[in-house]
Amino acid sequence: MNIKTFAIGACMLSLAACGDSAPDAAALRGANFVSEQPGATIALSFEPEEMKAFGRVVNLYNGPYSVDGDKIKFGEMASTMMMGPMEAMETEQEYFRFLSTVENYELSDGRLVLKDAAGKEMVFTQVDELPSEE
Repeated sequence: MNIKTFAIGACMLSLAACGDSAPDAAALRGANFVSEQPGATIALSFEPEEMKAFGRVVNLYNGPYSVDGDKIKFGEMASTMMMGPMEAMETEQEYFRFLSTVENYELSDGRLVLKDAAGKEMVFTQVDELPSEE
């Protein structure tokens, strides 16, 4: 075996060992997450059968999402229109604005990180069930 053949084989094995580092979109389906933010707990869930996300901050919300590799896009979210504490309402509005700019996600070890193009991140922790309404 010449050195070139050996080097090419070693490179191919190294690349194969790296595997696909993109998150598994199927792992989102049916999963529930929470993120503690100023004045509010943000709840985010993904429908098990449809490409829809839903949750609660002050208000209930829902809308479509799409995933391609580590790319994620949230469509326009519909929400109820209830009032709550000012800090929680501000957090909710910031969250809805952020969701519309999210481009990437990471999902590992029960941790979901949503990221926008500017590098802003929001970290969620996976939970079995969403917290009940307070």
